[in-house]
Amino acid sequence: MSQNGHRRSARRRDGSNPTRIVILGGGFAGLHVARELSRLRAGSASNDGERDVELVLVNRENYFVFQPLLTHILSASAQPTHVVVPLRRMLPDVNVEVAEVTEIDTERRTVRLLRRHLDEPIEIGYDAAVVALGSVTNLSHVPGMAEHAIPLRTLGDAFFCRNHVLDLLEAADLETDPVERERLLSFVVVGGGATGVEVATALEELVTAAAATIRYPSRLRPVVRLVHSRARLLPETGDRLGRYATRKVAETGVRLVLGRRIASVDAGGVTLDDGDRIPAAAVISTVGNAPHPVAAAMAGRHDGGWLHPAPDLSLPGVDGVWALGDCSSVPDVVRGGRAPATAQQAVRQGTAAARNIWARLHDAPEQAFRYRDRGMLVSLGGRRAAGSVFGRSVSGFPAWLLWRGYYLSQLPSMDRRARVALDWILDAVLPRDVVQLDVHRTPGGDRSRPRSLEIRS
Repeated sequence: MSQNGHRRSARRRDGSNPTRIVILGGGFAGLHVARELSRLRAGSASNDGERDVELVLVNRENYFVFQPLLTHILSASAQPTHVVVPLRRMLPDVNVEVAEVTEIDTERRTVRLLRRHLDEPIEIGYDAAVVALGSVTNLSHVPGMAEHAIPLRTLGDAFFCRNHVLDLLEAADLETDPVERERLLSFVVVGGGATGVEVATALEELVTAAAATIRYPSRLRPVVRLVHSRARLLPETGDRLGRYATRKVAETGVRLVLGRRIASVDAGGVTLDDGDRIPAAAVISTVGNAPHPVAAAMAGRHDGGWLHPAPDLSLPGVDGVWALGDCSSVPDVVRGGRAPATAQQAVRQGTAAARNIWARLHDAPEQAFRYRDRGMLVSLGGRRAAGSVFGRSVSGFPAWLLWRGYYLSQLPSMDRRARVALDWILDAVLPRDVVQLDVHRTPGGDRSRPRSLEIRS
């Protein structure tokens, strides 16, 4: 095992080494833990000569993905690089380690990592650890779903889904069998929550833009279906907004299959729980969250596999570990139950956890995390949205403006806000760039040559 100056004995605080805080995960929760700790460290050092505190953030990628805008990559309404930000740019005073977390040893206070680019295992010690690894996708609950459905959680998923859909349009353009052509033009989205609605409407925008800008023959009529087990979409928004969302999504052209569940998925399509069959060439799943396996395997209190922290976000029974974000079941101390696993709450949990870690380092009192719901907004396509803001229901075009304004304000850097805003302005006045990007190496020949980029309309 490579040491590389990272491993050290646990809990060493003899003055020769800084206190090391290791943050596992670079999503919303982990990013805001690192940001707040960096701010607290800088302020304390400037005021009273605070002893050194080393901050290490571990993430699989060297960038942060603004996941609420992944559907804009699918619909080609924003450039892919505009919804990602390099972690080292956002966290200039934090050591960023690009690696996969393979094990957390809470007894020895070490974390085992596998560096992605070198395939090199390393081990680092910690004085305090923040587990913010997020969740993973588990599609095994429906037969065939894991083998044939496309999840939409990462930048790679959004790219793959867009390329696959455009590939199917190309194939349908060449297909002479009308039955097979209809199947190639049939797309099914599973799940009628906020993510499912935004994916379905983004997919409808993509195929509509493709038909308009590429001028496919009129016989190519793509169909996007949204399958949901409830009688209306967005059950989390309440009855009135749910009915409104159901009506407006249907007006975009998305065909709704409500009150039905997916019984199985295969290469030819999906079978519903009532036996009905929907031929489809692409099935996109927005359901199936599961605990991160590393978090589920570590010591400490769990809630059905999810880490179950105390109200101050520390993990009971494990000294020096905090758990937050989508890998945890954070208690709602105001209403009871579990706080929702949303980006909005992950940001606040990150800030709260950082302050409690800092308080513990200085023997100060820690505070319970209190979930406060500012509301939610969901894009419904066609410049409409629905949701609630501070307890007030909003819908239609004003809600859509609020939706865009809120997410624009939450992008973590000024240059990304400017770039995404420009993307949206250009999208309103110019044809959408519906292209398939297949990035691959030139086969054979001189391997030192750069990658080729094939762009097909």
